[in-house]
Amino acid sequence: MNGRAVGAALLSLLLLSGCSAAPPREQPDSLCVSARFQAESGDALQGGAAQFSGEESSHPLDSGGEIRASGLPRSGELLMTLFDQRQEVRGVMTLFFDQGAVIDATTDEDGVGHITVRDDTEEVALLFTLTEDGGLTCALRLPRADSPEEAAPRRGA
Repeated sequence: MNGRAVGAALLSLLLLSGCSAAPPREQPDSLCVSARFQAESGDALQGGAAQFSGEESSHPLDSGGEIRASGLPRSGELLMTLFDQRQEVRGVMTLFFDQGAVIDATTDEDGVGHITVRDDTEEVALLFTLTEDGGLTCALRLPRADSPEEAAPRRGA
């Protein structure tokens, strides 16, 4: 059999077996994080940037204090650094990612963020709050009912 015949035979077997030819996820062990950064007053932090350890560049905060970072590991430890407009450090937080039965994000008494995601979670929405003493807290960002795009359920949430 030549290469074309083998390819056609394999394609036929795939179609007959009911498998789809959907492309695989970019990195099966990666996670997308959408995050909002705010002051204790609830006001969005603007003009700064956030960077996760292992990344070469930082993510600029938009006018709503938000970033979106993809390709982050689903488990393990990351250091997240928050910069101001002058690229000076405003806050640093260690984040531990783990997999579990529910999606959750908390900050322990030592200021360490613990994020739990389910196996089927592709994106997690987090809320980081900068305290007056320069510390950061981490929580799960829940959708607001007054925002149509935020009221829609997130895949894997």
